[in-house]
Amino acid sequence: MTAGLPGAPGGRPPLRRPRLASALDTGLDVRRRRPIAAVYGPAGAGKTTALLDWLARLPRPAAVLYLEVAEANTAHVRSSPGWAGARVAGAGRATPAWLGVERPAGSARIPLQEIAGFIAGLSGTTTTDQPPIVVVDGIERATNARALRGLLGSLTALDPADRGGRPRARLVVSGRSQRQLDAVEDIAPSVTTVLSPDELRLTSGETAQLCAQRGLELEPDALRRLYAITGGWAAGLSVVIDTLQYDRHDPHHQLDEALRTGAGLDAYVRNEVLAGFPRDARDALQAASILASFDAELFTAVTGVPDSHALLDALAEHERCLVELAGGSGWYRIPRLWRAALHFGLSTTAPDRVRDLHRAAATWYTEHGQPDEGRSHAAEALGEGPTGRLAAAPHPPERRSDPRPGPALTDAALARAWLALRAGEPGVARRHLLAAPTGTAAARIEALADCLAGRLHAAARTAAGIQATLHRQGTADSGDEGWALLTLAAVAVLRGHAEQAHRRLDELLVQNWPPEPSLQAGAVFHRLQIESQTGHVGVALTELERLIAEEADTLVLPAWAPRALRIDLLLGNGLLHDAQRRLDSDAARFPPVVAAITAAKLVVAGPATQPPAGAVERLLHPFLDDHPPCLAQAVELQLLLATAARQSGDTRRADRCTHRAIALARPEELRSPFITTRLIDRQHRTGTPSGAPSHSATPAVTGDAPPDPPATAHSHPDNTATLTEAEAGVLHMLVGFLTVAEIAETLHLSPNTVKTHLTAIYGKLGVHRRRDAIRRARDLGLL
Repeated sequence: MTAGLPGAPGGRPPLRRPRLASALDTGLDVRRRRPIAAVYGPAGAGKTTALLDWLARLPRPAAVLYLEVAEANTAHVRSSPGWAGARVAGAGRATPAWLGVERPAGSARIPLQEIAGFIAGLSGTTTTDQPPIVVVDGIERATNARALRGLLGSLTALDPADRGGRPRARLVVSGRSQRQLDAVEDIAPSVTTVLSPDELRLTSGETAQLCAQRGLELEPDALRRLYAITGGWAAGLSVVIDTLQYDRHDPHHQLDEALRTGAGLDAYVRNEVLAGFPRDARDALQAASILASFDAELFTAVTGVPDSHALLDALAEHERCLVELAGGSGWYRIPRLWRAALHFGLSTTAPDRVRDLHRAAATWYTEHGQPDEGRSHAAEALGEGPTGRLAAAPHPPERRSDPRPGPALTDAALARAWLALRAGEPGVARRHLLAAPTGTAAARIEALADCLAGRLHAAARTAAGIQATLHRQGTADSGDEGWALLTLAAVAVLRGHAEQAHRRLDELLVQNWPPEPSLQAGAVFHRLQIESQTGHVGVALTELERLIAEEADTLVLPAWAPRALRIDLLLGNGLLHDAQRRLDSDAARFPPVVAAITAAKLVVAGPATQPPAGAVERLLHPFLDDHPPCLAQAVELQLLLATAARQSGDTRRADRCTHRAIALARPEELRSPFITTRLIDRQHRTGTPSGAPSHSATPAVTGDAPPDPPATAHSHPDNTATLTEAEAGVLHMLVGFLTVAEIAETLHLSPNTVKTHLTAIYGKLGVHRRRDAIRRARDLGLL
């Protein structure tokens, strides 16, 4: 199913996805002896679309051969003009007539063995500087393993005409699962998986771009809902967008129907996504669609499949059909749209069986001490439950942890701690927690308090611990996990890691829909912070005004933060008069230190009529001796003093204040105050709206530069282990499946040193094999 997907041929212009093209370019590094890139993902993930779009945008001239594997071990063949200069080894061997001809769909197919024989005779295949690119798409359709191995072997062999030992071709292979790529790895061990299901999923930003490209205008809430339902699955997005285009009057009703019916994709999910599994396995997974999450014991109790561990492991392998809640937890969930499609198909064709499945689930939950969940399934069995309510699937209350924040916090100490967070007083919040009962609600507030205070490493560890606890208990899509994800996103924003923050917020959107209002407001706010950091100041300001107009700003932690950000954005846009007007109206909402910092920003962003150092010093002096409650505020104080000193010509004082700011920020890898101050100072110097230059472009000794991460370690918010810079370098080499000797040669190390680093990496990641290390590192965001 490629027609109609983003970037697929079929009359629609492709969606530009530069991150995928960059990954493919990097994976085909010609400096490696056998550059082979692998792409895998389930049916409808957009693999073919991504490959064809990438090939179409390669610089000219490029020698490209595209093989689309078809039935009966044949392939459709397409080639670029760059193949016209091919020279064939051996006298009398002619170039086949099919080479260089664009073969339309339905035309005669070429046997794989014939293609392999021709390629094996190629020598010096192109007059360009680079070996040609050969794409083998859809290897899951090849049933003759010998023919496939012959084709891949001919492609990966070294070119006998090239004295440098270059490969005959740069190879890209595409399949539906990692297991299908094992044949490639047997032939050529140095295969790099450049696009996995996670990378192929569209992000929320790409989803918005796709809608705009299709001429579909959706309000932000509808866009968030579209992404939450589809999870970025390309096929689902294409189908649902087509439905929304057909009837644009009530998008929310159309999205409700898409979720209720699975967008009519039941047959596609069963026959394509689950292709390769026997019918009884497909039936069992469809039966499990009545459950929000399950382990092997619950799966067996509901479906009747004995000893289901092996089946679940196979279904979850590389997220092929299931998503494991956490590595090793043993609890799984079906992606939302797939689950909706399977559930709708089952309830339509076998409603009596659905009731029997709910009875079995009710019995299991009751016997396992979860009566509320048991009653929910019993009501479904009697036809009295909210049938098909998959967007807000029920969860066992005993496994969902403590009450949610806000009015739901019945413990007085927890409620007081929450109010302190809303006021922006993390220290007060932590003191209230001392009298509060332990549990996930207290841990959630602790993580948020640490994040607000600037203890970013501690906040990330606590948030990751909440996730791990919930996943071990089998809890999916809970509000507690939503707050953990929001905390991790906030940490990434404070560190200036825009892509990482977007991933966290996308994960929050997919796993926790519909979210509680505070979670949604917080997620929107952090998105706007990212937009401002990456230079989209005007866009961020427009959306922030909408957030404040809807009075959702009061749900953000702390409640005054959106209005403070609005003033920063106005300054970044050069609207000093509007910024002053907003400060005059909002100052009473701000803590004294925030009001003083904001007023100082107005001074340094103003016209350079007089040296600002004295005015800024007077505004900030009361807070220099008593450290502000938040690390970001302490750093901002020093940066504003540095900026004012530099504008006044006192470079020595500016350097001292800058180094103080860097010394404060470096241990927690805090960057956001440097970005904000740089935007405001640039407005002062240029008088034009500011963008956000890259962090690495400005020396760390200037007042408007963010601090570089510590030079001694490579760390990640989710990761309790810390890799040294040398270990991080070796870790990145593992992705290419290079040998120890090749890694040593690339990094100019001895093989023994590489082995030492590998031992340290495996120990810190808690794994024993290279593939597990790569998977674990990707889970932690280290790759």
